[in-house]
Amino acid sequence: MTLSNPLRISLVVAATLQSASCFVLQHSSGARQTQLYANNRRDFVRTVVAGSSAMLIPSIANAKGGDSASIAMPNYIEFLIEKNKVIDPNDMLYKGPDIEVQLKRIGEAGARLPEVATLAEEKKWSQVQGIITGPLGTLLQTMNNVASIAGTKEAAAAAKTVKQDLNDINSASQRKDSALCIKAAGKAAADLEKFVNIAFK
Repeated sequence: MTLSNPLRISLVVAATLQSASCFVLQHSSGARQTQLYANNRRDFVRTVVAGSSAMLIPSIANAKGGDSASIAMPNYIEFLIEKNKVIDPNDMLYKGPDIEVQLKRIGEAGARLPEVATLAEEKKWSQVQGIITGPLGTLLQTMNNVASIAGTKEAAAAAKTVKQDLNDINSASQRKDSALCIKAAGKAAADLEKFVNIAFK
């Protein structure tokens, strides 16, 4: 017979409360009283451990005997056929990065560059840092993807130039140099436009 968890817990509590009388003070002589407390504690611990272990340990499962396993064993020949199967590119779920999505990301990030110049003029350096680490941080990853798709040295060089411009914006904002930050943001916008013209021609 298996007991549900709430029933098991209530039985353990009942056994604990019943055995708690072991700790009630009794009036007797000093040495005999100490021995009595030790025995009562020992009896209490024995009762609680024995009772809780009998109730909390799950009973053995009674599995149905005689049935064979329903696990299908792998077939090595089918594995080799599947492994060497030629995949049709039209059936592939992921066909590489979508050019329209990449171009949209570059446009959204590029639209934030004039905002960097405005914030630098107003000396809001924490917001400049937020734009550098946020939208402009993902711009670098997007440009690297586009440059690898384009596969030309010109696209890779243009991406590297924009990356350097963004680094210049970052260092100018850390030095809190408004003029240098505005200049770097303008150069980054022009270089980003060149990158787009090279990569998407």
